[in-house]
Amino acid sequence: YINALVFSAPFVPSKAYLQSLPYGTPTAVYHGPTSFMPTPQQLDVYGDAKALGIFRQIGAHEFAGVNAEDIVRRILQNRKRYEERQRNKGIKASAEDEIRRGEEEGEGEGEGEGKGKGKGKGGALN
Repeated sequence: YINALVFSAPFVPSKAYLQSLPYGTPTAVYHGPTSFMPTPQQLDVYGDAKALGIFRQIGAHEFAGVNAEDIVRRILQNRKRYEERQRNKGIKASAEDEIRRGEEEGEGEGEGEGKGKGKGKGGALN
């Protein structure tokens, strides 16, 4: 059971930070199998959480290779394809709107009087 999540936590959660959270000191600080950027003098970024006895290492799992860097990279790689797809949707919607407006304008032209010829509205073809 998870009581709360802390978003925007610092890269190195200090003892002071962990003990000042609104819900009190967390019962656990988790880290998965992903590696982080190198730290100066190989600083243990979870040293304070370990000293408080709340650090938990998560083992390998099916999402172990997914991290923020991977997600951002995939978004940027697919941006061009996404923008093209959105552009095509806009072009299609504009064309559909134009056809719809043309049909609506054609309906108000007095179809029984021979107007709208050749539009499939029952007008005679000359």
